[in-house]
Amino acid sequence: QALPPQLQGSTSVGVGGPRSAGWGPRCRAVAAGPSHGWSVGAMKLVNKGFDKDGSGSATLIAEESEDLWHLYNIVAKGDTVKASTIRKIQKEGSTGSVQTETKKIMITIEVKAIEYDAAGDRIRFSGKNCEENQWVKMGAHHTIEVELNNKLTIGKERWDFMHLQSLNDATDVHKTAEAAVILIEAGIANFHLLTAVLAKDVHRVSVSLPRKRLTTTGYDKAIARFFEQVYAGVRDHINLDLVKCVVLAGPGFVRDDFQTWMLQRANAQGDVQILQKKSIFVSAHTSCVHRQALKELLADDQVQKSISNTKAAEHLKALESFYQLVKSEPDRICYGPKQSKEAIEKGAVATLMVTDSLFRNANVSTRRQYVELTESVREQGSVVHVFSSQHVTGQQLSQLSGIACILRFPLPELEDIDSDGRLSGDEDDVDAGKGFGFDEDTDAFM
Repeated sequence: QALPPQLQGSTSVGVGGPRSAGWGPRCRAVAAGPSHGWSVGAMKLVNKGFDKDGSGSATLIAEESEDLWHLYNIVAKGDTVKASTIRKIQKEGSTGSVQTETKKIMITIEVKAIEYDAAGDRIRFSGKNCEENQWVKMGAHHTIEVELNNKLTIGKERWDFMHLQSLNDATDVHKTAEAAVILIEAGIANFHLLTAVLAKDVHRVSVSLPRKRLTTTGYDKAIARFFEQVYAGVRDHINLDLVKCVVLAGPGFVRDDFQTWMLQRANAQGDVQILQKKSIFVSAHTSCVHRQALKELLADDQVQKSISNTKAAEHLKALESFYQLVKSEPDRICYGPKQSKEAIEKGAVATLMVTDSLFRNANVSTRRQYVELTESVREQGSVVHVFSSQHVTGQQLSQLSGIACILRFPLPELEDIDSDGRLSGDEDDVDAGKGFGFDEDTDAFM
């Protein structure tokens, strides 16, 4: 099978993966302030109810940033969302004068558009009022803005397989943050937390350091102040009871110097938690302390061992296997909607990899086809990996049109099918992260 440009010479999803400069949309948010660490728990499910025809509703409370991302994947155009909101209400007085009052009301809208704001930890649902309301006319346009700890009820005419899977994932009580990463060099430390679906910025330390002179007293004092702030960041922004590992990474030796200093400080202060968790701290080399270093880390052998039981590691392993077959047995892989559909119909798929953005397709018919393909693979007893488009692995898969397969047996005839061809009825209106808070700054996100 002739290899397209994005696969030629690619055997790894690490630094040498295809188009390694492509990082996709930015996900940027900073923790609100010191706390007992950024944690990930299940989104609160208040209640749910489904009828035999698949219709029904679920009432949820988004308590963490990851919950908002799940909502973005659950709610689709045509669904109903019920939540409290703020709206300006006009009242006419006895004299005929009109007064405007801002009022908090409960409203139900039929969703027409969705905007996910990663930086502001909020999601906006725009649409028309679809239930009788004394304050808002039927059919009137309104936008509901949902932030953390807001309650909303989602109604659907049909909760399909992927919607139910997303709901189960969102409310899984066993969900945890998978890894914390501190990208550190002299004077700069960037804190990130990796979950199964998000890579989130949670803290940043920046300290100006003097240049080293004949005497290093001033520099040593500045480094000590810097280490103090990084140490405080570990205590305030990483929940050591949740994460499987904390990766200290950077281009030089500052990461190792900090780890030594941190353990000495923990001993001196009797910091039992850090001393008990010292085995989860891992040191690794990266070329820089910016976002693209997160991609390098997932390809690092030592880091892979530390996160071996995480979803990110499973996805990484699947992608690695795919790229190895690209080099050794190209007839045992395929990618793109049309090639994948043909392979699935032939029962040839051993592993299906698909990004969640395909299930946000604005074309309902096309979305249904992706859901049916995914269900078909599961029914065949094969492995299905749904990659988050907010994660490094999902960004890698997006470069292959968002869907790829490892085959049970070679299918050389797939070479005649256009790997860029879309499914029937597909349009260019695929929602792969459009909306407030997303852009194409390729250096900004993993």
